[in-house]
Amino acid sequence: MMKEKKLFKDALQAIPNSLGRYLAIILLIALGTLAFVGLRMTGPDMRMSASEFFNQYHLADVTITSNYGLNHADQNTIDKQANIKQVSWGYYQDAEIEDRSDTIRIFSNSKKISSYELISGRMPANDHELALSYLMNKNYHLGQKVTLKRKGILKNKTYRIVGFVKSSEYLDKNQIAQTNLGTGKLTGIGVTTSNAFNSKSYQIARIIFKDTANLSPFSTKYRNQVYHNQKHLLTSLNKNRASKYQSAKKQVQDQAKQQFLSKLARHSTSITPNQIKIPTFKIKLPYPSYTISSREDSIGYSSYRADAERVEVLAAVFPTFLFAVAALVSLTTMMRFVEEERANIGLLKALGYSNMAVRLKFLIYSTSAAIIGVALGASVGYTFLPNMITKAYTVNSTLASNLHLYFLWSPVLVSLLVALLATSVISIITLDATLHEKPTRLMLPKTPKYGSRILLERATFIWKHLSFSAKVTARNIFRYKSRMLMTIMGIAGCTGLLVMGLGIRDSLQGISDIQYSQIMKNDIIALTNQQITQKQKINLRKTLHDSKIRNYQAAHYAQLTKHLDKSGATENVILIAAGDATKFKDVINLRNRQTKEQLSLKDNSIVISEKLAKILNAKVGSIINLNEGNKSYSFKVGGISEMYIGHYIFMNRHEFTKTMGSKYTTNAYLITMKKRSEVNQISRKLMKQADVQTIISNSSNSKLLTGFTGSLNQVILILVLISSLLAVVVIYNLTNINIAERIRELSTVKVLGFYDEEATMYIYRETIILSLIGILFGFGFGWWLHHFIITNLPPDMAMFNPAMYPMNFIVSALIPAVITLVMSIAVYHQIKRINMLDALKSVE
Repeated sequence: MMKEKKLFKDALQAIPNSLGRYLAIILLIALGTLAFVGLRMTGPDMRMSASEFFNQYHLADVTITSNYGLNHADQNTIDKQANIKQVSWGYYQDAEIEDRSDTIRIFSNSKKISSYELISGRMPANDHELALSYLMNKNYHLGQKVTLKRKGILKNKTYRIVGFVKSSEYLDKNQIAQTNLGTGKLTGIGVTTSNAFNSKSYQIARIIFKDTANLSPFSTKYRNQVYHNQKHLLTSLNKNRASKYQSAKKQVQDQAKQQFLSKLARHSTSITPNQIKIPTFKIKLPYPSYTISSREDSIGYSSYRADAERVEVLAAVFPTFLFAVAALVSLTTMMRFVEEERANIGLLKALGYSNMAVRLKFLIYSTSAAIIGVALGASVGYTFLPNMITKAYTVNSTLASNLHLYFLWSPVLVSLLVALLATSVISIITLDATLHEKPTRLMLPKTPKYGSRILLERATFIWKHLSFSAKVTARNIFRYKSRMLMTIMGIAGCTGLLVMGLGIRDSLQGISDIQYSQIMKNDIIALTNQQITQKQKINLRKTLHDSKIRNYQAAHYAQLTKHLDKSGATENVILIAAGDATKFKDVINLRNRQTKEQLSLKDNSIVISEKLAKILNAKVGSIINLNEGNKSYSFKVGGISEMYIGHYIFMNRHEFTKTMGSKYTTNAYLITMKKRSEVNQISRKLMKQADVQTIISNSSNSKLLTGFTGSLNQVILILVLISSLLAVVVIYNLTNINIAERIRELSTVKVLGFYDEEATMYIYRETIILSLIGILFGFGFGWWLHHFIITNLPPDMAMFNPAMYPMNFIVSALIPAVITLVMSIAVYHQIKRINMLDALKSVE
């Protein structure tokens, strides 16, 4: 018992005796655990928080709307679907608020599906009360009365604000939805009671499916299931289109007859309704259509899901390599510790301690360092890091206030396993090789490695011109091969992580400006009705010749889709067919990203955006298939254009007619402003035109892209700081190991008359050379990491600039170089304090 106590005391005493080494191991393990746990938990934290919010407010799987409303036939069709678990019917109306620049979408309160979180006040109780989005509470207050410019299908124009709510459907703070009022963009949403609406048909149906109940809303399986349910539901609803059209046509004819009869009655002309024939060509009605929107069609939902997935791309790469570097240096440190304890191991064996008892000392030292390091790293990794990253990612999301931190065992258990492998297991393996030696041999210093000829010596024309110090340095580098490899790998790992982090930052910077200044020069796209009168055309042209507009071009605009089974996402693809292909570059500059070569719109082929080409694995000459409703179209790729957000295909009018099988017509105007600050002013002017359906503003997309890259920049900054801190610990640790390993050698050169500066450079010259080699290897490693991340990190609808800039490599090299320089000062003072006589004492 006494022996065990003494051994335990000796094991504990080893910690303060080598406190620097012990703390270095703890820091290395803590940094690795911090990055691994923090990044591994951010994605699950975001998904679990959102899932909890969606379940609490019963977010619909899909919503159904129609340009004709949803009548009894539609209700019967939906109710008969066997796969529908629950359906909720509702109304909505877009309206502008008088004396304000705000346009809101007012919904009837849906208590069952896609309900609202009450932030303040209460929910409306009658048809004169309204609850607004909590995002509007800075400009409105409880009890305030608001008046609408037009009430539409609402019964009243004036409402009293009784509450502020958060919608479970609209999750983006800035990008809410398009509208045909105001500037073409909604400011917010509102909620009132169902009896506040005066409509014979419903405007929206919200549906929850049976087969999605046990699926994660962020899983590929969920997205694929909803997509197939959407297709089946759309096929069933489309059967009602013909009868709805005939019914609407008859209603218009009856109204026309009644108007004609009233006119004749005023002139005392007698005629019966059956004698009136209304020419069919005078009845211009759009054909009924249905829009079934999944959660993925919401900008806020899809971007939130993509953010959670982007973190996991980083989590799969960054912490893995960071932890590998930390574990590698910890491994080297523990191996050196065992070597230093040779004499004590021999003494313990001579005193009769068993091999197992000797192992206990090293297990206590290594295991305690590993556990403390994991505990410190995990405590920050489960709290601080996920909290910082989620705040950065959700800066534009309404879910920011609903985020919670969760605990999963797997990240911390993996961290602990790696930490124990790099410390305890390695120390035991190294120790077992030592324990095979006799105690008398262990109590003697280990025989130094013999010097040997190196390859450079064979190159006599170089070797003979080297100084004595240079020759010694060259020999020592190859003499301690394991230390050489560890130093190079440690520095290369840290440099590589810095190159990757700073490279991602470079890839994000400026892409918004490139996209919306150099490529897409137009500021807005004004979408018009298909059927437009001559008078409307004249009025529209007057507006388009406004002095604030630099230029405009007419084009055909359509939205196609492509479902990706691998990710479960349905990507929206914008088709733009130029009216004048020769002048198209004035509004959209199609060019090859690498060569900057201009791409023209030719017959028999189209130009597609680069990210669309990547996700479809398309090249020049490839055939791609895209859908419009239930129709599928094939296109031949003639060029791939630089584009950083959105999926686009471009073609000339002849290719449109040939491929789409319909006559070319223009339904959009691509407008470039003289000053972008006047976009809203022109948008309002255009929206007042009867033939303009909606406005798509590039400034909104630019803000989306800027917010998206800005949030990721903050995450990258955190990772760069962690990499820099790792570099400090790695260089410090390896330098200390180098000095401790060669203490007798340093004492010898000092006895031989070397000054402190010369003794420092005698050993540190090797560190500098190895650091430079490590930095060069780190450049290659970092370039590969950057390429991998930049390819897999962006969501399906965006891409980053894959270019690498010289400044990135300079900064990535400077950080470890400066740390190495600072460490040289510490080494100088450490060598200056060496007691030469103690170090050179013979153990015999």
